[in-house]
Amino acid sequence: MRRRKKIGLALGGGTMRGMTHIGVLEVLLEHKIPLDCIVGCSSGAIVAAAHACGQLGELKKIATSLKKKDRKKILDITLTGEGLIKGDKMKSLFEYLTAGKKFEDINHLELAFVGTDALTGKEVVIKEGSIAEALSITTALPGLSPPKRWKGKMVIDGGTAMMVPAKISYKIGAEKVIGVNVGVNRSFLTRVVGDVRKVLRKSALGRLARPIIELEEKILRADEKKFLGKAKKVMEKIHLLDDYEKGRFSFLEVYLLGLRAISKDYTKGLFSDSDCDVAIRPEVLHVKRTDVTKSHELIHEGRRATEEKMRDIKNLIN
Repeated sequence: MRRRKKIGLALGGGTMRGMTHIGVLEVLLEHKIPLDCIVGCSSGAIVAAAHACGQLGELKKIATSLKKKDRKKILDITLTGEGLIKGDKMKSLFEYLTAGKKFEDINHLELAFVGTDALTGKEVVIKEGSIAEALSITTALPGLSPPKRWKGKMVIDGGTAMMVPAKISYKIGAEKVIGVNVGVNRSFLTRVVGDVRKVLRKSALGRLARPIIELEEKILRADEKKFLGKAKKVMEKIHLLDDYEKGRFSFLEVYLLGLRAISKDYTKGLFSDSDCDVAIRPEVLHVKRTDVTKSHELIHEGRRATEEKMRDIKNLIN
Protein backbone atom coordinates (compact mmCIF):
# COMPACT_ATOMS: atom_id res chain seq x y z
CA MET A 1 0.00 0.00 0.00
CA ARG A 2 1.31 3.45 -0.92
CA ARG A 3 2.06 5.64 2.07
CA ARG A 4 0.09 8.87 2.06
CA LYS A 5 1.85 12.21 2.33
CA LYS A 6 1.97 13.95 5.70
CA ILE A 7 -0.39 16.93 5.61
CA GLY A 8 0.34 20.19 7.39
CA LEU A 9 -1.88 23.19 8.06
CA ALA A 10 -0.43 26.70 8.53
CA LEU A 11 -2.70 29.31 10.10
CA GLY A 12 -1.73 32.97 9.86
CA GLY A 13 -2.63 35.75 12.24
CA GLY A 14 -5.04 38.64 11.85
CA THR A 15 -6.33 39.32 15.39
CA MET A 16 -10.12 38.68 15.31
CA ARG A 17 -9.89 37.69 11.65
CA GLY A 18 -8.11 34.62 12.98
CA MET A 19 -11.51 33.22 13.97
CA THR A 20 -11.92 32.50 10.25
CA HIS A 21 -9.72 29.46 10.86
CA ILE A 22 -12.51 27.86 12.90
CA GLY A 23 -14.55 27.53 9.70
CA VAL A 24 -11.51 26.23 7.81
CA LEU A 25 -10.93 23.47 10.36
CA GLU A 26 -14.61 22.56 10.54
CA VAL A 27 -14.70 21.87 6.80
CA LEU A 28 -11.42 19.91 6.86
CA LEU A 29 -12.80 17.75 9.67
CA GLU A 30 -16.13 17.22 7.89
CA HIS A 31 -14.29 16.02 4.79
CA LYS A 32 -12.06 13.83 6.97
CA ILE A 33 -8.86 15.48 5.74
CA PRO A 34 -6.03 14.02 7.86
CA LEU A 35 -3.84 16.64 9.51
CA ASP A 36 -0.45 15.53 10.77
CA CYS A 37 0.78 18.93 11.92
CA ILE A 38 -0.59 22.39 12.54
CA VAL A 39 1.53 25.52 12.85
CA GLY A 40 -0.01 28.81 13.92
CA CYS A 41 1.13 32.33 14.59
CA SER A 42 -0.69 35.04 16.51
CA SER A 43 -4.48 34.49 16.45
CA GLY A 44 -3.99 31.53 14.11
CA ALA A 45 -2.18 29.80 16.96
CA ILE A 46 -5.21 30.27 19.24
CA VAL A 47 -7.41 28.31 16.83
CA ALA A 48 -4.69 25.69 16.31
CA ALA A 49 -4.37 25.21 20.07
CA ALA A 50 -8.12 24.96 20.59
CA HIS A 51 -8.35 22.26 17.92
CA ALA A 52 -5.36 20.32 19.25
CA CYS A 53 -6.81 20.39 22.79
CA GLY A 54 -10.32 19.36 21.70
CA GLN A 55 -11.76 22.80 22.40
CA LEU A 56 -12.54 24.09 18.91
CA GLY A 57 -16.29 24.03 19.61
CA GLU A 58 -15.78 25.91 22.87
CA LEU A 59 -13.69 28.58 21.14
CA LYS A 60 -16.41 28.96 18.51
CA LYS A 61 -19.03 29.35 21.24
CA ILE A 62 -16.97 32.05 22.97
CA ALA A 63 -16.09 33.90 19.76
CA THR A 64 -19.62 33.98 18.37
CA SER A 65 -21.10 35.18 21.66
CA LEU A 66 -18.89 38.28 21.91
CA LYS A 67 -20.51 41.69 21.77
CA LYS A 68 -18.83 45.04 21.25
CA LYS A 69 -18.91 45.77 24.98
CA ASP A 70 -17.06 42.51 25.66
CA ARG A 71 -13.77 43.89 24.39
CA LYS A 72 -13.25 45.43 27.83
CA LYS A 73 -13.75 42.00 29.41
CA ILE A 74 -10.93 40.39 27.49
CA LEU A 75 -8.55 43.35 27.29
CA ASP A 76 -7.07 44.59 30.58
CA ILE A 77 -5.89 48.05 29.59
CA THR A 78 -2.92 49.66 31.36
CA LEU A 79 -0.86 52.81 30.73
CA THR A 80 2.07 51.93 32.97
CA GLY A 81 3.40 48.62 31.67
CA GLU A 82 5.30 47.25 28.68
CA GLY A 83 2.11 47.11 26.66
CA LEU A 84 -1.28 48.77 26.59
CA ILE A 85 -2.69 45.36 27.51
CA LYS A 86 -1.47 43.48 30.58
CA GLY A 87 -2.46 40.17 29.04
CA ASP A 88 -3.70 38.54 32.27
CA LYS A 89 -7.25 38.07 30.97
CA MET A 90 -6.09 36.65 27.68
CA LYS A 91 -3.77 34.26 29.49
CA SER A 92 -6.70 33.04 31.59
CA LEU A 93 -8.60 32.36 28.36
CA PHE A 94 -5.59 30.50 26.96
CA GLU A 95 -5.33 28.35 30.08
CA TYR A 96 -9.04 27.54 29.87
CA LEU A 97 -8.87 26.59 26.18
CA THR A 98 -5.80 24.42 26.64
CA ALA A 99 -6.79 22.85 29.98
CA GLY A 100 -3.21 23.19 31.22
CA LYS A 101 -1.84 20.94 28.49
CA LYS A 102 1.70 20.96 27.20
CA PHE A 103 2.85 20.38 23.65
CA GLU A 104 4.15 17.04 24.81
CA ASP A 105 0.58 16.01 25.72
CA ILE A 106 -0.62 16.34 22.11
CA ASN A 107 -0.12 12.91 20.57
CA HIS A 108 -2.46 12.90 17.56
CA LEU A 109 -0.60 15.64 15.63
CA GLU A 110 2.49 17.84 15.67
CA LEU A 111 1.68 21.28 17.05
CA ALA A 112 3.93 24.33 16.85
CA PHE A 113 3.66 28.12 17.14
CA VAL A 114 5.81 30.88 15.71
CA GLY A 115 7.06 33.95 17.55
CA THR A 116 9.50 36.69 16.51
CA ASP A 117 12.91 37.39 18.03
CA ALA A 118 12.57 41.11 18.83
CA LEU A 119 16.27 41.78 18.26
CA THR A 120 16.82 39.96 14.97
CA GLY A 121 13.34 39.79 13.42
CA LYS A 122 13.81 36.05 12.84
CA GLU A 123 11.11 33.50 13.53
CA VAL A 124 11.18 31.53 16.79
CA VAL A 125 9.53 28.11 16.66
CA ILE A 126 7.87 27.00 19.91
CA LYS A 127 6.79 23.38 20.25
CA GLU A 128 7.49 22.43 23.85
CA GLY A 129 6.26 23.38 27.31
CA SER A 130 2.99 25.05 28.27
CA ILE A 131 0.67 25.67 25.32
CA ALA A 132 -1.02 28.56 27.14
CA GLU A 133 2.32 30.25 27.77
CA ALA A 134 3.28 29.77 24.13
CA LEU A 135 0.03 31.44 23.09
CA SER A 136 0.92 34.44 25.25
CA ILE A 137 4.21 34.65 23.36
CA THR A 138 2.96 34.32 19.78
CA THR A 139 0.15 36.85 20.37
CA ALA A 140 2.33 39.53 22.03
CA LEU A 141 1.65 42.37 19.58
CA PRO A 142 4.44 44.99 19.87
CA GLY A 143 3.25 47.98 21.86
CA LEU A 144 -0.02 46.31 22.85
CA SER A 145 1.15 43.27 24.82
CA PRO A 146 4.29 42.87 26.94
CA PRO A 147 7.14 41.00 25.20
CA LYS A 148 7.96 37.54 26.55
CA ARG A 149 11.19 35.79 27.43
CA TRP A 150 11.70 32.35 25.91
CA LYS A 151 15.01 30.47 26.04
CA GLY A 152 16.94 33.67 26.62
CA LYS A 153 15.28 35.56 23.78
CA MET A 154 12.82 38.42 23.93
CA VAL A 155 9.93 37.27 21.75
CA ILE A 156 6.98 39.18 20.27
CA ASP A 157 4.01 38.40 18.01
CA GLY A 158 4.73 35.68 15.44
CA GLY A 159 3.06 37.55 12.60
CA THR A 160 5.87 40.11 12.74
CA ALA A 161 8.31 37.52 11.33
CA MET A 162 5.93 35.46 9.23
CA MET A 163 2.41 36.21 7.99
CA VAL A 164 1.57 32.51 7.45
CA PRO A 165 3.99 29.90 8.87
CA ALA A 166 3.79 27.53 5.89
CA LYS A 167 7.55 27.10 5.63
CA ILE A 168 7.71 26.03 9.27
CA SER A 169 5.15 23.29 8.56
CA TYR A 170 7.57 21.72 6.11
CA LYS A 171 10.42 22.05 8.59
CA ILE A 172 8.57 20.08 11.28
CA GLY A 173 7.65 17.20 9.00
CA ALA A 174 4.79 18.07 6.64
CA GLU A 175 5.19 16.95 3.03
CA LYS A 176 2.13 18.80 1.73
CA VAL A 177 0.94 22.06 3.30
CA ILE A 178 -2.33 23.99 3.29
CA GLY A 179 -1.73 27.67 4.10
CA VAL A 180 -4.48 30.03 5.24
CA ASN A 181 -3.95 33.80 5.07
CA VAL A 182 -6.38 36.15 6.84
CA GLY A 183 -4.07 39.15 7.19
CA VAL A 184 -2.97 42.00 4.97
CA ASN A 185 0.64 42.09 3.80
CA ARG A 186 2.43 44.63 5.97
CA SER A 187 1.23 48.14 6.68
CA PHE A 188 1.80 51.15 4.46
CA LEU A 189 4.09 52.63 7.12
CA THR A 190 6.24 49.50 7.16
CA ARG A 191 6.56 49.46 3.38
CA VAL A 192 7.57 53.14 3.43
CA VAL A 193 10.26 52.43 6.01
CA GLY A 194 11.63 49.63 3.84
CA ASP A 195 11.52 51.70 0.64
CA VAL A 196 13.20 54.72 2.24
CA ARG A 197 15.96 52.44 3.51
CA LYS A 198 16.61 51.19 -0.05
CA VAL A 199 16.66 54.73 -1.49
CA LEU A 200 19.06 55.94 1.19
CA ARG A 201 21.53 53.18 0.42
CA LYS A 202 21.81 54.33 -3.22
CA SER A 203 21.79 58.10 -2.68
CA ALA A 204 24.45 60.65 -1.79
CA LEU A 205 22.70 61.08 1.54
CA GLY A 206 23.00 57.34 2.04
CA ARG A 207 26.78 57.55 1.50
CA LEU A 208 27.00 60.25 4.14
CA ALA A 209 24.89 58.12 6.46
CA ARG A 210 26.93 54.96 5.78
CA PRO A 211 28.52 54.82 9.26
CA ILE A 212 25.05 54.93 10.85
CA ILE A 213 23.65 52.32 8.44
CA GLU A 214 26.63 50.02 9.09
CA LEU A 215 26.19 50.36 12.84
CA GLU A 216 22.50 49.52 12.50
CA GLU A 217 23.31 46.46 10.38
CA LYS A 218 25.78 45.24 12.99
CA ILE A 219 23.10 45.64 15.64
CA LEU A 220 20.55 43.72 13.59
CA ARG A 221 22.99 40.86 13.01
CA ALA A 222 24.24 40.74 16.57
CA ASP A 223 23.27 38.26 19.24
CA GLU A 224 22.01 39.53 22.57
CA LYS A 225 25.41 40.17 24.17
CA LYS A 226 26.81 41.85 21.07
CA PHE A 227 23.64 43.88 20.73
CA LEU A 228 24.18 45.33 24.18
CA GLY A 229 27.84 46.03 23.54
CA LYS A 230 27.43 47.78 20.17
CA ALA A 231 24.11 49.50 20.67
CA LYS A 232 23.98 50.51 24.30
CA LYS A 233 25.50 54.00 23.97
CA VAL A 234 23.51 54.86 20.87
CA MET A 235 20.25 53.63 22.36
CA GLU A 236 20.84 55.49 25.62
CA LYS A 237 21.24 58.76 23.72
CA ILE A 238 17.83 58.42 22.11
CA HIS A 239 16.30 56.91 25.25
CA LEU A 240 15.43 53.66 23.47
CA LEU A 241 16.04 50.36 25.24
CA ASP A 242 17.64 52.07 28.23
CA ASP A 243 15.82 49.50 30.35
CA TYR A 244 17.16 46.55 28.37
CA GLU A 245 19.44 45.17 31.08
CA LYS A 246 16.49 45.17 33.48
CA GLY A 247 14.36 43.44 30.88
CA ARG A 248 11.63 46.04 31.15
CA PHE A 249 10.36 48.47 28.52
CA SER A 250 7.71 51.06 27.90
CA PHE A 251 4.99 50.13 25.40
CA LEU A 252 6.48 52.67 22.95
CA GLU A 253 9.87 51.00 23.13
CA VAL A 254 8.29 47.62 22.48
CA TYR A 255 6.39 49.04 19.50
CA LEU A 256 9.63 50.49 18.07
CA LEU A 257 11.31 47.12 18.51
CA GLY A 258 8.52 45.49 16.53
CA LEU A 259 8.70 48.10 13.78
CA ARG A 260 12.47 47.67 13.59
CA ALA A 261 12.10 43.89 13.37
CA ILE A 262 9.73 44.23 10.40
CA SER A 263 11.49 47.08 8.60
CA LYS A 264 14.80 45.22 8.64
CA ASP A 265 13.37 43.31 5.68
CA TYR A 266 9.67 43.98 5.29
CA THR A 267 9.36 41.47 2.41
CA LYS A 268 10.79 38.55 4.37
CA GLY A 269 7.64 37.38 6.09
CA LEU A 270 5.15 38.06 3.31
CA PHE A 271 2.99 35.16 2.17
CA SER A 272 2.66 34.00 -1.42
CA ASP A 273 0.67 31.07 -2.80
CA SER A 274 3.90 29.34 -3.81
CA ASP A 275 4.88 29.02 -0.13
CA CYS A 276 2.55 26.03 0.19
CA ASP A 277 0.74 23.41 -1.89
CA VAL A 278 -2.77 24.82 -1.42
CA ALA A 279 -3.31 28.45 -0.44
CA ILE A 280 -6.63 29.56 1.04
CA ARG A 281 -7.35 33.30 1.10
CA PRO A 282 -10.74 33.97 2.72
CA GLU A 283 -12.22 37.36 1.86
CA VAL A 284 -12.09 38.92 5.32
CA LEU A 285 -9.97 42.05 4.95
CA HIS A 286 -13.08 44.25 5.15
CA VAL A 287 -13.47 43.18 8.78
CA LYS A 288 -11.46 45.28 11.23
CA ARG A 289 -8.83 43.35 13.17
CA THR A 290 -10.40 44.41 16.48
CA ASP A 291 -14.06 43.81 15.58
CA VAL A 292 -15.24 41.14 18.03
CA THR A 293 -18.79 41.08 16.62
CA LYS A 294 -18.10 39.48 13.22
CA SER A 295 -17.08 35.93 14.20
CA HIS A 296 -20.20 34.35 12.64
CA GLU A 297 -19.37 36.05 9.34
CA LEU A 298 -15.66 35.16 9.55
CA ILE A 299 -16.31 31.48 10.29
CA HIS A 300 -18.81 31.27 7.42
CA GLU A 301 -16.25 32.79 5.04
CA GLY A 302 -13.60 30.36 6.28
CA ARG A 303 -15.94 27.50 5.44
CA ARG A 304 -16.76 28.90 2.00
CA ALA A 305 -13.12 29.52 1.05
CA THR A 306 -12.11 26.01 2.16
CA GLU A 307 -14.94 24.29 0.30
CA GLU A 308 -13.83 26.19 -2.80
CA LYS A 309 -10.37 24.63 -2.50
CA MET A 310 -11.53 21.15 -1.47
CA ARG A 311 -10.72 19.44 -4.77
CA ASP A 312 -7.14 20.70 -4.58
CA ILE A 313 -6.93 19.68 -0.93
CA LYS A 314 -8.15 16.14 -1.62
CA ASN A 315 -5.61 15.82 -4.41
CA LEU A 316 -2.89 16.21 -1.77
CA ILE A 317 -3.81 12.90 -0.18
CA ASN A 318 -4.80 10.90 -3.27
